Amino acid sequence: MAPNETPRADIGATPPNRLMWSIAEWLDDAPLPTFEVLDTRSAQGRLDTRVKTVKVADLVLAHGHACDGLLRGVWAMRALADVAFGDTPIDRSDLLVVSKNSPCLGDVAAYLTGGRARFGTHRLDDTLGVGFQLQQLSTGRAWEVREEPGFFPATIIAWEAALLRGELSESDMRELLAVHEAAQWDWVRDVLLPSAPSDHYRARKLDYLKLPAPLHEARRTDTVNRLVPPPIGLPSPDDPTLENEPINQSTLELWQQRYDAGPS
Repeated sequence: MAPNETPRADIGATPPNRLMWSIAEWLDDAPLPTFEVLDTRSAQGRLDTRVKTVKVADLVLAHGHACDGLLRGVWAMRALADVAFGDTPIDRSDLLVVSKNSPCLGDVAAYLTGGRARFGTHRLDDTLGVGFQLQQLSTGRAWEVREEPGFFPATIIAWEAALLRGELSESDMRELLAVHEAAQWDWVRDVLLPSAPSDHYRARKLDYLKLPAPLHEARRTDTVNRLVPPPIGLPSPDDPTLENEPINQSTLELWQQRYDAGPS
């Protein structure tokens, strides 16, 4: 600590002027879609059979804010997952996703499918608009969802374009941003939330999916062993499926011998 420096008492605490907030209360109280997902169990591990539930609040924290674009992506992905997987959890270790190059839609696509641009499993196609394409890597099966034309108001779309062109004066920008945000949330409350995902987001199976070129393509190492079966007769003491079962001393001794032997 520097000389004359006062110790910080608030490190690790919430300063009184900091608002801890992630999602508006009225939105959190709404009947929002949820998603069940599967992932691998470690950096080079097999597929974990335990299901995780992803909520809209999780997506808000990952994306940075709640907005109409994020929620339209949620509705679209829910409609797509219902057609593609039914009641089966989304396996985030076995999917390629295509989305528009949008902050909102791209984050929904990556978070819910496990697709990554750096692995070539999240690809971009602006002709999709508010929609996604999915391909199951292990089978090649593919699906698509698109938002119904005219569902989102043309006026709000025009305002968005005006805000991005950079041609408005500062005073006009200040006013239009506020009006635009209010209009977005009015549409979410009055139109989107009362609707079911399949009402305005049309999902279908594809016979063939022509993929856009990847931005980058590297090896994804946390999924290469996803289908390796569990060990026979000698489970790892750290296996999450054995949380309620005692591990006997002989098992621990055998694992210690394996550790001591090193890689073979």
